[in-house]
Amino acid sequence: MIYLDPKSDVAFKKLFGNMAHKHILISFLNSVLERTGMAQIIDVVINGPANIPDNTSIKSSIVDVRCTDQSSHQYIVEMQVVTQKDYAARAQYYSALALGKQLAPKGRYNDLAPVFFVGILDFELFEEPDYITHHLILNKKTHTQTLKHLEFHFIELNKFNKKLEQLDNDLDKWIYFLKNAAILPKIPASLQQPNFTEAFDLLAQSNWSNQEMLQYEKYLDVWRSEASRIAGALAKGEEKKALEIANTMLLDEFEISKIAKITGLNIEQIEELKMHIK
Repeated sequence: MIYLDPKSDVAFKKLFGNMAHKHILISFLNSVLERTGMAQIIDVVINGPANIPDNTSIKSSIVDVRCTDQSSHQYIVEMQVVTQKDYAARAQYYSALALGKQLAPKGRYNDLAPVFFVGILDFELFEEPDYITHHLILNKKTHTQTLKHLEFHFIELNKFNKKLEQLDNDLDKWIYFLKNAAILPKIPASLQQPNFTEAFDLLAQSNWSNQEMLQYEKYLDVWRSEASRIAGALAKGEEKKALEIANTMLLDEFEISKIAKITGLNIEQIEELKMHIK
């Protein structure tokens, strides 16, 4: 069986932005937010992805999945594949925008419902080694959470290295699923549970229409192009830095062979650089 990559924009929205399969989204959110008992999300309405401010001069946003639960609490669920070092700021902006959009001109602040941001990242954003982090607004002295209208939860897939036999709970299983579904030949025994088997079924290529596959391939093409552009920019930046180091070492009269070993540049590049110095 071929399973499509849930990290892709098209597949991610098919999984978590589908009212016909909303229990998949509910299961995922409950596991990420550690909701149990009376605190569990039991129902959601999936909203449109647009997050448009009333003031046209303010930047709007289009998110992957937005939903509202039975208590009117709002959730933004985002999958980010391409590295964005300012992603934490983006998450705060999107959440603040969603909070501000709730008030009508004569609305009351007491009517504001909390906004929970869940970001799944295919890159490393924070220095902490944890693959999931929860960010709340706390009192600096007492560490109590009095300001409860904004929460941020980030999953960094690159930091998750558990094997199938190490999956302890539904959260582990969802993260493993998101990271590995596209490379699995069949559904593992430890994921033979209703929500997970249904999620795999939604990703099965044989269940996708020709139009859906065209959208999926188009997304992959855009993603590959962007990844290639970023890789090229990084490589160019690394070469520029290496040349700057080599230039300094030439001025300090280091041997060319030693400069090549330290910078990774070849002998010809360093000799040409030396000619320009003279």
